[in-house]
Amino acid sequence: MWGFESPRPHVTDIPVSNDPSSGGTNFSADHLNQDLLKSLVDAAPTGAAHLDSQGSAVQVNGRWEVTTGQPAGDALGGGWTTDIDPDGRAEFLTALTRSLGDSKGLRGRLRFLTVDGTTRWMDLTITPLAPAGKPNSGALLTVVNVSDEMDEARRAHELTRVLEATPDPVAVLDPSGEYVVWANDALQRNSAITPALPGEPVRILDLLDGWSQAQYATAALPTVRSEGIWRGELRLLSNSGTVPISAVLVTHSDEEGAVDAISVMGRDLTDLHAAQERVEASEIRLAALVEHASDLVCVIGDNARIIYASPAVAHILGREAHELEGIDVTELVHPDDLKELAARAAEVVAQPGMSPAVEARVAHGEGGWRHMEIVATNLLGNPAVAGVVVNARDVTERVEVAAQLEERAYHDELTGLPNRALLLDRLQDALHRAARHDRMVGVLFLDLDRFKVVNDSLGHGVGDDLLREAAQRLERTIRPGDLVARLGGDEFVVVISDMVRATDALAAAERVRTALARPVEFGTDTTVMSASVGIAIARGVETPADLLRDADTAMYRAKEAGRDRAVMFGAHLRAQAVRRHSVEQELRSALDEERIEVHFQPVIRLTDATVVGAEALARIRGSGGELLQPSQFIDIAEDTGLIADLGARVLTIAVSRLAAWQIRDSARLTGESLSIAVNVSARQLADPMFPRLVASTVVANGIDPTQLALEFTESALIAANPVTGSVLGELTALGVRMGLDDFGTGFSSLAYLKRFPIDFLKIDRSFVAGLREDEARDPLPAGDRDGDDTAIVTGTIALAHSLGLRVVAEGVETEEQLRILRHLRCDQAQGFYFSEPVTDAEFDRFLGPGLSDSSMSQN
Repeated sequence: MWGFESPRPHVTDIPVSNDPSSGGTNFSADHLNQDLLKSLVDAAPTGAAHLDSQGSAVQVNGRWEVTTGQPAGDALGGGWTTDIDPDGRAEFLTALTRSLGDSKGLRGRLRFLTVDGTTRWMDLTITPLAPAGKPNSGALLTVVNVSDEMDEARRAHELTRVLEATPDPVAVLDPSGEYVVWANDALQRNSAITPALPGEPVRILDLLDGWSQAQYATAALPTVRSEGIWRGELRLLSNSGTVPISAVLVTHSDEEGAVDAISVMGRDLTDLHAAQERVEASEIRLAALVEHASDLVCVIGDNARIIYASPAVAHILGREAHELEGIDVTELVHPDDLKELAARAAEVVAQPGMSPAVEARVAHGEGGWRHMEIVATNLLGNPAVAGVVVNARDVTERVEVAAQLEERAYHDELTGLPNRALLLDRLQDALHRAARHDRMVGVLFLDLDRFKVVNDSLGHGVGDDLLREAAQRLERTIRPGDLVARLGGDEFVVVISDMVRATDALAAAERVRTALARPVEFGTDTTVMSASVGIAIARGVETPADLLRDADTAMYRAKEAGRDRAVMFGAHLRAQAVRRHSVEQELRSALDEERIEVHFQPVIRLTDATVVGAEALARIRGSGGELLQPSQFIDIAEDTGLIADLGARVLTIAVSRLAAWQIRDSARLTGESLSIAVNVSARQLADPMFPRLVASTVVANGIDPTQLALEFTESALIAANPVTGSVLGELTALGVRMGLDDFGTGFSSLAYLKRFPIDFLKIDRSFVAGLREDEARDPLPAGDRDGDDTAIVTGTIALAHSLGLRVVAEGVETEEQLRILRHLRCDQAQGFYFSEPVTDAEFDRFLGPGLSDSSMSQN
């Protein structure tokens, strides 16, 4: 018959939409040619046929016979309707004719009678191939076998009717065996099955008397959990007393073997046994079950010591039961699990009855730890037990298997894309294939531009949605056989296999960028993604790590070039990477081989042109004799962390040179000792051991701490952490002077002057270069000035002096700049006008009274 889940209507019309964005399926003849339709029918995962406008089958796929039991050849023409149950065939054919005539979809359930006499229920769907108002082009027919679902529903209904009608009490418990999920009428009649509060579930222990509670907790539950079934006697509490029953407990497991329910069936034993005989028999069975249960059963007193342990402890924990009696249970638990277990124990003691399961590691007698699943039942108030009953099952194997599965997980949790582990594996395979078949492999390294802005403005939830949308767009863009992976954050990698031309990777990068650039809507918010793409090409001899590194390098070049573009890794980038690596190795070897040199640029007091100190500047003497300037190695030293070692070496050399100058310059008439300024990095300021290094260096060379000045930039203070403030405080306590270098080029200079102990400021050379003598002498209105450098320098000097700070001008190169700085009452200056940085020996000419014109630099 033409069957349905509800009596009427017998058919369900399915609208056919012409709108491609509606989400509906539209197999319009205007868009679907015959070849594509034939492929669609053949590829259907279940029985499918192409019907003409009269309902005759013109094509039937290979899944038809598997689904319906009817040979595909017999189904052609009108043959496919011959196996429909005659009771519903006429009604169905009428509905089919109407569906084809109106071009409306049809969905329903009917019964097929196969040639061998069996019955199969089918869910059937008719989808017209042309919308209403168009010429009739037939329809697509799909059928799904739902016989098993119908049979299962019928059996479940029949079973429920039987259980409801039985006079014996029946209940279904939750997986823990604590709560009643369902109970038949017999159980409700024979027990006090009312919950403590309306809406709360009923606890099985509340239905049992005290003796049965102990029986259930110590024998029934551990046995059914370990063996799947338990038979014994229990006593139900009823409004008129107790009802003894012979009970059977059975576990029911899901497809993965985990217990998802426990059923309880009972038979009234009131007329079979006297109450005393039942108690004695139950005590004997209780002892036997506990003694022979495969799970460990312990009784723990209120002092946390073990009162009783079942013999199962021998094969589970490798100990004899008597060895555990009297032991504090905390001595057996792994230290990392004690805190959680102690919290659970407090809950168990505070609440009579059964507690949820918890896992903990327990010591094995032969060493190592076993993972145990523990269920505790508080029977401290039951005189028969006077303790907490603990059922413990060894789940070590399950935990280890789960850990192995987790380790083998190869997909990103957020996007479902392959993660780095799977990416490297697939990339290695692609490189091997490329080497064998003389092909190329392309890697696109993508980083979403300004993704942090989305997270900060729209929230991390929207950021996650954006990452998922990006992943879906990338998957739709790549070719079959290529791979998209997420490395983490907003970084994705596309692997293009079996390339013939290098330009294929460039084309793929543009397709990816175009796909990502389409606007993305999140409710009322709309955002547009762009990506910086680095491209690397390999022919199979490279390693995956090398290829990813090259693509990553190219991606950063795309970022530096302005974002939203693709850059191919080539010889020029490789040369830069090689050069960077070479300088890093040169720096490391220079530190090991003591090829670090220090040049000194004199610092001049402007009132009398006296050399009052010098700034120490690092140089590296290359292995080939060449001299490397700071611009060639400082950023690399910062990135690699070698800046701390380099800074320590420069500090040691500079202070030792200052001590030597002090001896040679003992006849100075100025009354002021020379000072040395050493640059300090953010990493050094964050090192709590740095003040000790400074103190030991000062003491070892016998100089006054005030002769040492440590200079750091505002960027170093931007990266300051709590340790930085402590380090600066210790340095101040030593008497060392501190200066803020490149003042005015940072972001919060005034805040730093207030927050940190600063002794002097150094005006950045970019401001000194813009000084104009006419503006210093007679400031112009804002509209007439070419620049504000003179005003900035004027304000900086005034601000510093008002705070009691000295001012040092950097980069003085002309006599005009010198005159302006003297006019503005700048304290000190340095620059090529006086001298370029020179070696220790060349600096001797600056020792003595004032600086003469002949001693100034000729550069």
